[in-house]
Amino acid sequence: HPTPQHFTSPGRTGYNLTADWPGGDTGQVVMAGSHLDSVTSGAGINDNGSGSAAVLETALAVARSGYQPTKHLRFAWWGAEELGLVGAKYYVNNLSSANRPRISGYLNFDMIGSPHPGYFVYHDDPAIEKTFKDYYAGLGIPTEIETEGDGRSDHAPFKNAGVPVGGLFSGADYTKTSAQAAKWGGTAGQAFDRCYHSSCDTTANINDTALDRNSDAIAY
Repeated sequence: HPTPQHFTSPGRTGYNLTADWPGGDTGQVVMAGSHLDSVTSGAGINDNGSGSAAVLETALAVARSGYQPTKHLRFAWWGAEELGLVGAKYYVNNLSSANRPRISGYLNFDMIGSPHPGYFVYHDDPAIEKTFKDYYAGLGIPTEIETEGDGRSDHAPFKNAGVPVGGLFSGADYTKTSAQAAKWGGTAGQAFDRCYHSSCDTTANINDTALDRNSDAIAY
């Protein structure tokens, strides 16, 4: 059952959307989230249609399978991330003191289909980080610690509130090094996403392999 949450940011109205999958231990909530908005100058497909679509597809796969998880699953789509994490901050700030500690993990997916991808894992909660690293190790794909977006996406309000966080990232306007090109392919000296926050961030700006691998990692 999807639940919209209305918030107001200076002069602006926005919405978050959360959807809970029935069942599981509501004392242990695992959340997966991504932001729905883009910058004014950007078409917003990698940033962040990629994360939003992958979280939605994971939720649909859970529903199709009739999955019966031990923990309680919640999926979230945030408004106004690009205006300063407004939607996610509002959500966290409006959690009751009883509900906040029930979230045992928040997983964030912001830009996971970059056209010239790297495979970056958030270095925050060791158990969550290990889960993603284990998935990629199974594919034989090396990962690196995510530093480019550290504290700049919707996981930050959760982390600040003491919730364990993790996530995946395929790179924005940082430049791929020769060492990274050797392990992941692509061209050294080129940005992971040359269309970051610009009008060319269209459906042509997605690496299907990266989006597929990262979407599978969410499900894993």
